[in-house]
Amino acid sequence: MKPSSGKAGSPFTISWNFSPCGGPITFSWNGTPMWSAGASPQLTAGTVAASVPAGAQPGTYPVTGTCTNARTKQPLTGTSRFTVIGSPTTTPPPPTTTPPVTTPPVTTKPSKPGGPTTTPATTTTTPPTTTTTPPTSTTPTTSGTPPTTTSTAPKPGELVLDRPSVQPGEELSASGKGCRPGRTVTLMADGTEVGSAYTDSTGAFTAPVQFTRIEAGPHTVVADCGVRLTGTVDQVVTHSSGGQTSTLVILVFFVLAGIAVVRFP
Repeated sequence: MKPSSGKAGSPFTISWNFSPCGGPITFSWNGTPMWSAGASPQLTAGTVAASVPAGAQPGTYPVTGTCTNARTKQPLTGTSRFTVIGSPTTTPPPPTTTPPVTTPPVTTKPSKPGGPTTTPATTTTTPPTTTTTPPTSTTPTTSGTPPTTTSTAPKPGELVLDRPSVQPGEELSASGKGCRPGRTVTLMADGTEVGSAYTDSTGAFTAPVQFTRIEAGPHTVVADCGVRLTGTVDQVVTHSSGGQTSTLVILVFFVLAGIAVVRFP
């Protein structure tokens, strides 16, 4: 592979030389099929353009090519490894310290006999200048009642949605754990795909959920990554009732007026 290391999402090239393959070669990233190339007993070498999964965490992952042996009909495999690297950490430079200024001793001749008089040296130390900028705090302006969210981390085999209910257009996030590392996760609701993600090195993932249909009521979200994880959210659709309220106020007014006429003929 060239290169054999890089960041998540970076491209690389897989060069292969398989013989004798009786059909296409499938290339897998950490056990998940990702790319393929045509091969035959006459076509025994080639290259494939690939890229590191966007959700891959720093670490070393196997990249395996598999085809069917044209003679034995058994699997024919070859494996290499790709190292995912993270962003470099920058260490800030140490503070600059001004060295102390030392004044040499001054020797003066006495006006009377008895030997010279020595004035001790004076040491002046200038402390380093430190400028501290206070953090700027901005208070967000919120209108209405904020939505209720939850930050509970999912347990193995569990799918957690960050809020119990949503209105059309609101953001919803799903987190799960219990899949194999480096797997593609597809999220479905009511037979429609509503999101996707890649699992990290621990088999966990987080993905946004976007409903394509507005349909009030509970909806079950299913995350498929080789195993199936499920969670439920309510979709809330509000309706205006202003006209009904005005009609009710007018009706109450006439009932009260009728009671007054009966009591005071």
